[in-house]
Amino acid sequence: MFIQLFIFFIACPSIRIVISLNLPSHELHIKYGGQALNALDRLLSFFESDVNDLNLDGLYGLRIAQGQLDALHEILTSTSNENENHHFTDKNKYILSLSKQIEHIANKSLTIIANTTSSYLQRFILIASKPFRVEYELRTIKKNLFESGLRESDFDEEVSDSCFAELLGSSDRPNSTKCFITQSCWDMMTSSKTKNYRLTHQLLWFLVAKNIDCIDHRSVSNIANKNLKYLEDRYCSNIYQDAELNIKDDNNQDLFLEELLLCSIIGYEEFLRLDWFNTILSWQNSEYGCYSSTLDTIETNLKIKRHLLVEQGMAHGCLSHESGLAAGLIATYARAFLQ
Repeated sequence: MFIQLFIFFIACPSIRIVISLNLPSHELHIKYGGQALNALDRLLSFFESDVNDLNLDGLYGLRIAQGQLDALHEILTSTSNENENHHFTDKNKYILSLSKQIEHIANKSLTIIANTTSSYLQRFILIASKPFRVEYELRTIKKNLFESGLRESDFDEEVSDSCFAELLGSSDRPNSTKCFITQSCWDMMTSSKTKNYRLTHQLLWFLVAKNIDCIDHRSVSNIANKNLKYLEDRYCSNIYQDAELNIKDDNNQDLFLEELLLCSIIGYEEFLRLDWFNTILSWQNSEYGCYSSTLDTIETNLKIKRHLLVEQGMAHGCLSHESGLAAGLIATYARAFLQ
């Protein structure tokens, strides 16, 4: 059985609450926004210096960063903002220059990846070849959606990759078509009581569906779109709960960055806490600008440029996936501070 994603959604209730992020004064917005852009600048310089070891995972994080920078640039330069009391302008087009730098890094990386793992790249070329942007709507987590009890964290990355490939229309299945997915993949990506990477990749799967226009935004599909927002509320409410435990236990930097990034780029600004921002900046390598987890469980010497959960070792003990996630998240903080 196959499902055309933009038509079918499970019927479930939807709650709509809009809330603004409780950020500090405009002067501090500019201060923190400047810190974020400076940290991103240093991180991009690192990627420039070691683009040969940038894998597809790290590149995807950079594409998210590029999408956030482009959105911020559009906000700051739109004619509708000219009559508003904005405290920040980008007359030197610094934000745009950072986006162009990511484009340069990405183009070099794609050429290298194409020469080493071309078949895998073709599976994910739709999301690797351009800035990644999804609909942004301010909203809040919902405590009534917290799931208690045993939650499943086991994750089969091969199966997950196959479901992403189905969605992208790049699977090995004959006549593979974008937006058509099997019942088994639908069940996997909508299952409840999950956590860690299994949960974040459920959300990521739907964000990719949005990005490649598998979600039907016509008025006739309002129910389906409300049900999608319910799923995002459920995922991000539980991801927030996991992130709090993760940072408290100093458990997994890479997962923490992924948790914050995926929910913040669609409007859950509760994930963009100032204390977390300072913690994330403290993790950045003071000399090289990159990120490298101290966990022994991550094999930093891997040279495999594939799989959404396989890390790639880079120069100076840095990590491609983690550094890419950090780039996306820091750019998202910059957008929140400066827009």
